[in-house]
Amino acid sequence: MTDAVLDLDGVLSTRDTFATLLVEAARRSPVMGARSAPALARWLRAGHDVPRHAAASREVAHSLLRGMPEPMYDALARDVGARLGRIASRRSMLEVAAGLRREGAHIVVATGSEQRLASAFLAAAGVEHDLLLASTLRWTPTGPVFERHIRGASKLTAIREAGIPIERRRFWTDSFDDYPTAQAAASVVLVAPSRHSAARYRASPVPFELLLR
Repeated sequence: MTDAVLDLDGVLSTRDTFATLLVEAARRSPVMGARSAPALARWLRAGHDVPRHAAASREVAHSLLRGMPEPMYDALARDVGARLGRIASRRSMLEVAAGLRREGAHIVVATGSEQRLASAFLAAAGVEHDLLLASTLRWTPTGPVFERHIRGASKLTAIREAGIPIERRRFWTDSFDDYPTAQAAASVVLVAPSRHSAARYRASPVPFELLLR
């Protein structure tokens, strides 16, 4: 039995949960969605550059959620997270997570998605876990902004600050964004990766197992 760290988007979920929430926010407020078009374009152009993509996603979130009170965001996160947990969970990884739980493994879910959204997804999908490490928001007079955004190297930092010995953990990810954590982990499983992520891992010194479904 090996304790585990599981990513959420692309691993437990087949969709980007926070991007789905932003799309839903734009659908509910078309005017705000139209005003956010320039930020959305910068987000798309950021490509695989992790710092640029992370910064652009924060800009999009601030733009689309501008003026949204916290209770309204809470309701949106619960709604979107629960819906995605029901319709967009990766069945093979639900089986993996259930098997780890039966074996008595300690399970950490570490994700760049937002805390309340991720929590609603995990509850609806039935993923039992010991700790959730996720991005957090704080509210300002103009709306929410990221307080902590767990992307790239900051995910590894969050894991270590939580006292998780990643060097003794099996890490499940889909993305080369998580390379710092993959480098530190005892072993890596790459789950249904994009061509870009698969090629980058193959070119790296980090050994991994591949789960394609």
